[in-house]
Amino acid sequence: MSDIGEAVPSLTPSTTLRPGDVLDTYSNDEGIVVLVTGTAGHRVVRLSPLGEAVRSAIGPGSSLAEVEVELVSQLGEPPAGDLSELVRSAVLALVDEGVIIAGQGPKDDNSGVIRS
Repeated sequence: MSDIGEAVPSLTPSTTLRPGDVLDTYSNDEGIVVLVTGTAGHRVVRLSPLGEAVRSAIGPGSSLAEVEVELVSQLGEPPAGDLSELVRSAVLALVDEGVIIAGQGPKDDNSGVIRS
């Protein structure tokens, strides 16, 4: 469980998802890891291929429904299981690790974004 200390909101198709406080990303042939800031300090989180696809689909901010559509576009329909449940499970795992944040602020709110 994460050290973020925030309750995970109930996920609905309209739930806003946005990137968490990821300081750095490293990838190689064996996978992707991200350095995440938490209240207890920084930690490294290894992402599954689905986790990275979800993180990429979110971009600067998307609804859960938009992420599902993007994932089907990128990966196709899952061979087994319910797409919504698979995506929801992946999102909850990423929220738990602080890689993404669910349900806070409008997805088009760029007030905290610094542009170079």
